Amino acid sequence: MTVTLSGRICRSLILIALFPMMSVAHADVSASLSNLIAAAKERGLARHQVWLKLLHYNRRGERSEIHTQDFFLSPRGASDPEAELVATLAAYFSPPEADPDQHARCRFPARYFWLMQQLPLPNYALRDGRCQRLERWALFDRVRSVSLLQVSGYLGNPASTFGHALLKFNTDAPDDKAGLFDLSLNFGALVPENEATIVYIARGLFGGYEAGFSDKYFYTQDLVYVRTEFRDIWDYRLRLSDSARTLLALHIWEIVGKKFDYYFLTENCAYRLAELLELVTGETFLDDANAWYVPVELFHRLVDVDRRRVQMQVPGLIQSVHFIPSSQRTLYEQFARLGPAELTAANEIVAEQAASLPARLAPFQRDRQAEILDAALAYYEYRLVAGQPTPGNESRASKDRVLRARLQVPPRKEPTPAMRELPPPADGSRPMLTSLGLARGREGDGYGRLSWSPFSRELIGNNSIDGDELAVLDFALGFGGGQGVFLDGADFIRIRKLNASRVFIVGESRVSWELDVAARRVNRPEGTRIDEFISYGIGRAWQWSETMTGYVMVDFAEHALSPRARAQPHVGIVDRVGPWRAWVRLGVENTNDGASWTSVWSGKVQYELSTNRAVRAEFSNQLSTRASIAFVWYR
Repeated sequence: MTVTLSGRICRSLILIALFPMMSVAHADVSASLSNLIAAAKERGLARHQVWLKLLHYNRRGERSEIHTQDFFLSPRGASDPEAELVATLAAYFSPPEADPDQHARCRFPARYFWLMQQLPLPNYALRDGRCQRLERWALFDRVRSVSLLQVSGYLGNPASTFGHALLKFNTDAPDDKAGLFDLSLNFGALVPENEATIVYIARGLFGGYEAGFSDKYFYTQDLVYVRTEFRDIWDYRLRLSDSARTLLALHIWEIVGKKFDYYFLTENCAYRLAELLELVTGETFLDDANAWYVPVELFHRLVDVDRRRVQMQVPGLIQSVHFIPSSQRTLYEQFARLGPAELTAANEIVAEQAASLPARLAPFQRDRQAEILDAALAYYEYRLVAGQPTPGNESRASKDRVLRARLQVPPRKEPTPAMRELPPPADGSRPMLTSLGLARGREGDGYGRLSWSPFSRELIGNNSIDGDELAVLDFALGFGGGQGVFLDGADFIRIRKLNASRVFIVGESRVSWELDVAARRVNRPEGTRIDEFISYGIGRAWQWSETMTGYVMVDFAEHALSPRARAQPHVGIVDRVGPWRAWVRLGVENTNDGASWTSVWSGKVQYELSTNRAVRAEFSNQLSTRASIAFVWYR
């Protein structure tokens, strides 16, 4: 009892001795916090654009678009930026947590990194020893640059039709030239498994999904986009200062896993990445982005910002652009390097599951055998990845046979030719189309014609890739000519996919197709009428030269006007010569409910004045509007 009593007395004496020091320390913290809050209010930091962007307040500055409550330190932080600023400053001085990584300095490093540049935060250190998880994640000593990645569109998913955008931190590791183990950032909707397509589209367009950022190694993105969905990627390496790159990395740490609203056409991947770019560059990427902001728009604006900076004689924002081809494109390129006999041999190896390799390779010299085997090996690698998660055993065995044969052939004496690079879509015209011109009707009457589409990528446009066409909400209004204002035509959605390749690979689909949900003004004995219809076509396409593509298609359509069910076999030619682009379509269509056929023809010719300006002529024998000429601009 005596010992215990003595111990208590000692501890009490120590506390009594330390109390004045603790009181002074607490007073110092209180005074420091009060001074910081006063300075922050005097400088208006709570309404500073960077602070609002760090909190992801909407563009009116009313409230945060993040729904996750633990993103805020103040109960009013989602709607009161000043309350969140005060709470953030107070949390800076809070005592250590049981889990040091849960301290505000570790959870919100971007806030303190920016506040340090505005206020004298005592004892601030960018790399706080307590924040071990952040230290491991941020790769402070390894990241060399940041890339913005544009992923081409994918018609297999409505949300991916217009493309995608990603962010990537480049380490430039010598043992990872492709950057597959670099950290990447993706923003996407959180969609329940087995969601019905119609529900998916409706909720994506009008709201109903939450979304968030996820961070993964780039090889997971490469597997999905490049090797499974066969989508091309353009890597825009950005020229960011060390401070901007640090702020970006720290803020991404803050928002990974936090929940946002999601809309396919506006608050999507491109929109959220544009917010991050605005935060760290001070540039504007989201002006007028109220009703439509597809991924390619972000890259057009990136190019505009870069061009403006160069004109101002300051370093541009784009350091370089690198093309990452899809595995399918790489495969076709590899087969295209073979001669006719070599191509036949490679296809026979594939068709026979590599069962007769020696016989197929015997006619060729050793160096050409290597080319054939490399092409066959590329095919099986491409197919095995595409067949995940359950690739066929035959394909695995065939790949092993080809690989063993390849190991018996000496390596190439010359390096593999460089892959042909496709220009990035942002080098072409912008997606929103407007045209104004004159038209002539069936009776020779003239009138004005105005067309508009928020997203138009046409065969004759300057932003189409490999025969793809996608136009959405393409409306045409007529006016004047004694008819007032009237609907001349509308394509709610128009898709054309010409699968044209000059190389044949056994087992690869050669099917081309088109879809049109539209309304057209047509002439009937009782007068001019609007005919609504849904049309789907299927056929084959051939690339005859670098500039010319031909196709054969049969369309099957359901019309509002008789005859309701129609078939239309036709041929089409698309050609490009310098600034000229042309598309011509010739065919026949059944009339009188299939009792007879009539010829149909139509076409478009466009002359490019500049990247975003053109003159266009259109003609058709099916519609009330027989011909038109218009000035076209893209924005």
